[in-house]
Amino acid sequence: MVRIVAIATLAGLVAGSAWADEPPRIDVEVGQTAERDVGIAIGLLCDDLSIVHAELRSATPASNVLRVTGVQPGDTRCRAGTVPGRPMFVFEIHVTARRAAPP
Repeated sequence: MVRIVAIATLAGLVAGSAWADEPPRIDVEVGQTAERDVGIAIGLLCDDLSIVHAELRSATPASNVLRVTGVQPGDTRCRAGTVPGRPMFVFEIHVTARRAAPP
């Protein structure tokens, strides 16, 4: 029985660390905007604001959204939720050049 618990615990730690290493990715083109629900998270911090314009907005009285707009091609990370005791979400933001319109 102890062996089963140890194996289950180890499997959970490995799965948890894999998830923690790979934050959800948001792909957006320059000039486009994407939103993600972040629940009751409050506070926003992004690594490189030259790549995205990011804001945390109220969606409902009980929920917020992270809104990112691509500024220039590149990658950055944004964290929604900087207040202790509240949820925290980290996103990998990938901004690509605007696709040319079809002729």
